[in-house]
Amino acid sequence: MLWCICLLIGTIASTSAQIPGPPQQSPVALMNATLYTVSNGIIEGGTLVFENGRITAVGKDVPIPPNALQIDCTGKRIYPAFITTFAQLGLVEIDAVRATRDVAEVGDFNPNVVAATAYNAESEIIPTVRSNGILVAHVVPLGGLVTGRSSVMYLDGWNNEEATLRKVAGVVVAFPSLSPRQQRWERRPAEERRREQEERLRKLYDFFEQARSYARTAATGSIRLRDLRFEAMRAVFQDSLPVFILADEYQQLREAVRFARHFGIRVILVGAADAWRLLEEIRAADIPVILRRIHRLPRRDDEPYDIAYRLPALLEQAGIRFAIAEEHSWPQRNLPHNLGTAIAFGLSPETALRTVTLWAAEILGLADRLGSLDAGKEATLIVCSGDPFDVRTNRVEFAFIRGRSVDLTSRHTRLAEKYRQRYRR
Repeated sequence: MLWCICLLIGTIASTSAQIPGPPQQSPVALMNATLYTVSNGIIEGGTLVFENGRITAVGKDVPIPPNALQIDCTGKRIYPAFITTFAQLGLVEIDAVRATRDVAEVGDFNPNVVAATAYNAESEIIPTVRSNGILVAHVVPLGGLVTGRSSVMYLDGWNNEEATLRKVAGVVVAFPSLSPRQQRWERRPAEERRREQEERLRKLYDFFEQARSYARTAATGSIRLRDLRFEAMRAVFQDSLPVFILADEYQQLREAVRFARHFGIRVILVGAADAWRLLEEIRAADIPVILRRIHRLPRRDDEPYDIAYRLPALLEQAGIRFAIAEEHSWPQRNLPHNLGTAIAFGLSPETALRTVTLWAAEILGLADRLGSLDAGKEATLIVCSGDPFDVRTNRVEFAFIRGRSVDLTSRHTRLAEKYRQRYRR
């Protein structure tokens, strides 16, 4: 019976405390489920076995250890855990309260900043996101031109160190706006705005030129005075550490492609709202894309009303590898619903699943550990009783991170139960 899994969870606390799951103590076999492996199709009536936090067997007729906890998952679906590839989870709690926002440093160039350092594992937002199957987050700092280094975090753990999957995932660059359009609130002359845009772009190029020169000099052992900012940039030029470029506008995206080519660096475009206007250039440059939020309005009055909804399908048709994410912190729980909308507007369900599993893991350099249900990978997965991308049937019943059972209660579920009790009296 599926309820046996509660033996792994222990007592589900009715208080506000979120207790991280204990390490896996014995093998677990999830039986008679529909397995969405991602890498090897769908297995009906399959069994998945994991032990010591790793998947050991996947298939229809697999050996089950004699001491395994056997759980009947008839009628249930098992997926790899969903990965959000752009978030400020753990960095922002309440947008309107400055003391709860630790997402940005002052100044334009802060590559020495690491998101994991400021990550708050006690955030009340994290459990609300986890309940929709999102168990891994790429946490990105904001502010300035080079905003810092991003981190990949498990959405469970006693502290930021225990929650860290990859401390440094890449360097984040907020590409300066290059749009000639004047916003409604803008009062400065167009020429003044253009000069400022060009100056910020020049500063960004100059910084990367200096960083590249520093890396070359450091490789020869000739550096006498270390610079923390340039030390943080060395991996970009020496180890192909990716650069996540935040850019939405057509002009930004074109310049970002040139920027990547100029410095010979590995780039991932984040946002890319206007990617539909230069699909061939992005495909030819072999640059992955992370889309931020499908549920948004068109950027211009003359754009199709549904361009944001159709953009994932256009990327799929163009043969561009991409991931789909949300924005900020609390909206991350809506990520599966973004995918549902993309499917309704032409994205294939198979590709939709890949954008938050295997492709997301590949873009973050974690495909050897996450993203599919394969033997040898981490047992970071979810058990659902419905389509997780359909808001009407979406229900994640159980979740595991490295084989550890995860508490799916949250402030939301506790308030819901509180007021159900009120109306029962």
